Amino acid sequence: MESYFLPAERLGEFVGHLAKFGKIYRCEQTESGPRIKLVQEKDYGEWNFPAVRTDEPAKYLFIKAKRKIAEYFDDKWRKITIEEEPKVIIGLKGCDLAAIKIWDKVFREDEQYKDPFYIAARENALLVGADCTGITPYCFCNLLGNGPYPAEGEFDLSLSPVEGGFVLFVGTERGKKALEGFSLSPAPAEALQKIESRRRELARKLDEQNAKYKTDTSWRELVEKNPDSPAWAKHGATCVACAACTYVCPTCFCFQIYDTVRPDGKYERFIALDSCKYPRFSFMAGGLNPRGKLVERFKHRYNHKFFHYHWRYEIYACTGCGRCIENCMGAIDMRETLKSVEVMKETAKTEA
Repeated sequence: MESYFLPAERLGEFVGHLAKFGKIYRCEQTESGPRIKLVQEKDYGEWNFPAVRTDEPAKYLFIKAKRKIAEYFDDKWRKITIEEEPKVIIGLKGCDLAAIKIWDKVFREDEQYKDPFYIAARENALLVGADCTGITPYCFCNLLGNGPYPAEGEFDLSLSPVEGGFVLFVGTERGKKALEGFSLSPAPAEALQKIESRRRELARKLDEQNAKYKTDTSWRELVEKNPDSPAWAKHGATCVACAACTYVCPTCFCFQIYDTVRPDGKYERFIALDSCKYPRFSFMAGGLNPRGKLVERFKHRYNHKFFHYHWRYEIYACTGCGRCIENCMGAIDMRETLKSVEVMKETAKTEA
């Protein structure tokens, strides 16, 4: 992989160069925590680099909470051009880049579910990743086979802080093209070695932090084979169905579609974000609700992430960012829930 050294004093120049592609959004450390901010030109050279992922997921730069997708009826057929604002997103951590890959699997690559709005947003976004330089108590990317840095194939460009500046990695042809006209020297071997050393140390800390949550059985098998485990009721007991976990999750994409009538008699169709934690999300015609009980909705989220999605796309719909744990009003820890399913399964075997 090509790598270059970006001196700190040229950061503003670099960001200004990327601004030719689109508006600059950047992950920044703020007084309220790490956040995604729209950056003004005067601030291009000032970057308060965040050690960990932002509080909010990057998905809201690709989708809207509510969007009109159609209007009808009349006797005219129109081909609609979807226009999305070009943007550069700088500082995406590995877990958020992995989440974009998960969205791509469904809404960009799957012929059954291609979403022209999402595709337009993705094709107009340049993804610039960034290494983590720390971890939170909620991070568990290592349990999903990921690491605290951008994985190859998931970013266009990526930045890793080193003494005196950053090492810039080129991940795609698109990233390489974005650098055209901006000269940089190759990254020194010493800087690359320090990056590898830091990555290994963070991986060690993650392994140490999450050692007690590791399972001998795959998470897919735990969820698929244990639908009646008492662990679901135990850990779901404090869930209040606030849906915070789904809205801060970088991979959740539950939605609803509804129609409204305008004063002129035409109808408009909207798509809006929803949550499988809400009691009416699975409501069916005739008043049926297969997930009327809260524990069933609690369990369904695990089913989707670790069974159904994996069954269809062969990856989990979770990146281990830990936002759901951090924001849960009921103090529910996904790691503990899955570990409990395994422990209770083994206990039941022993007692039998």
